[in-house]
Amino acid sequence: MRNYSILANIPLFKELDSSQLTKIASATHEITVNKGRILFNKGDPSDGFYVVVSGRIKLSFVSRDGKEFIAEIFGPNQSFGEAVMFLGKAYPVCAQALMDSKILHVPKSVVFDGVDNNAGFARRVIAGLCARLVDRIQTLEYLTVYSSIQKVIGYLLREIELAESTKNTKHNEADVLLAVNKATLAAQLNLTPETLSRVLHKLVDEGLIRVEGKTIHICHVQKMRDFNG
Repeated sequence: MRNYSILANIPLFKELDSSQLTKIASATHEITVNKGRILFNKGDPSDGFYVVVSGRIKLSFVSRDGKEFIAEIFGPNQSFGEAVMFLGKAYPVCAQALMDSKILHVPKSVVFDGVDNNAGFARRVIAGLCARLVDRIQTLEYLTVYSSIQKVIGYLLREIELAESTKNTKHNEADVLLAVNKATLAAQLNLTPETLSRVLHKLVDEGLIRVEGKTIHICHVQKMRDFNG
């Protein structure tokens, strides 16, 4: 069962036994979201959470003066919407597909049923949510403390991890296909487009990357990890 194997790899369900996971997978359904389509708007009620199978989903909100702020962008094997589901609150952000995407919708009824009837399941769910909280704290530190070049390098390295199949392990190389335009990427990293451009030029000058349109070729992954520029 395809849904089973995907759900087994996300933090929220990673420690569940096969019978628990099979029940959840059987209630889960796949949704195709075309590029630009809104999955849900700010203020919509939550009836479950989502797992990205392929593509990219952007979570964002708009300020009173009309400026968009990107909360996060999710890629394959990443999940979102769990906390809102448990809190029983409306979505505080809008979710939009940045490219044609496939996602799984896990209804809250099957998750709540597992929590109500199985203490072990509840503990595992709590552990999964705590892991997400730790990840969000690390992301906040990353966006507020790290230098511009560290932010860009960190982003590229995370994209490599999301697409291990693109890595040439023999030569320690990798290609990263940008899922968003550079203005959106800059906003995601809390940088100006001009700063992002300068950082990319510096990495090119250092011989660490080559930029070919939307593809960034990492010339040496380990040297990129070790770079202190």
